[in-house]
Amino acid sequence: MNNKRIMISFISLWVILFILIPIGTMALYSFWQVDQFKLVRTLTFANYIAFFTDPTYVQLLLKTLKLSALIACLAVVISYPMALIVHYKGGAFKTVLFLGVLAPLWVGYLVRIYAWRSILGENGFINSVLLLAGVLEKPTTGLLFNNFSVIVTVLCIAIPFTFIPIYTTIEKIPVSLVRASEDLGGTAFYTFIHIIAPLSLPGIATGFMFAFITAVGDYMAPALVGGASGILFGNIIQTQFGNSFNWPLGASLAVILLLCLLLVILILRKLGDVKGTFEEN
Repeated sequence: MNNKRIMISFISLWVILFILIPIGTMALYSFWQVDQFKLVRTLTFANYIAFFTDPTYVQLLLKTLKLSALIACLAVVISYPMALIVHYKGGAFKTVLFLGVLAPLWVGYLVRIYAWRSILGENGFINSVLLLAGVLEKPTTGLLFNNFSVIVTVLCIAIPFTFIPIYTTIEKIPVSLVRASEDLGGTAFYTFIHIIAPLSLPGIATGFMFAFITAVGDYMAPALVGGASGILFGNIIQTQFGNSFNWPLGASLAVILLLCLLLVILILRKLGDVKGTFEEN
């Protein structure tokens, strides 16, 4: 009992120090203003009014949410089959395949971004292959500094984070259920649709959430491979805390983005609860 209380106290202290206090401080800053590079600690809704009255901010937020949702969907579509193959077909190489999917995490974040910048560049690997194959007569610049390059780069960064919860959920599906379905004459497709897919929904929801959070808060990849057309909401927030020195506006934009993330998490949590309903039935 004492160990349990110590653990609860430690977790509570951790949440207070590294989550609640930073978020509370950011929220407080969002109600302040900057006047001639000086922080004015007077409560005001001016920063939030500026967001809702400036269509640029709203459009960029919607673009970021749509792009992040697309990246998250692609990450799930790619990670789910990989998780199935590694778990059910991996055999003696299951651990090696699992580590292979996670191998990109061993490389630095910026290194991976610059690697994709080189691959997608005018003199990069893809252009070289297309030139050798005779598909292109000259290198194309359409692979870099646009939304496509942002999607590809962030997607490859997000896939390992999506794969882990999906694989973990699939691994926890009781083998007895799968075998019972097979013994009763169920085909592989029937077993997947009625057993594996419903029971793996929590992992899919969690993997989608991890990919979505990775994409929606990223500002380095859009800045390095997105160019002017690939700028996302995170870049605007970073600019306010950087060159513009407008921390209150940056904080208000961050709070709005956080609220959007919480809404997505709540929706995904509802989706994940399908597992409990399936088990009860």
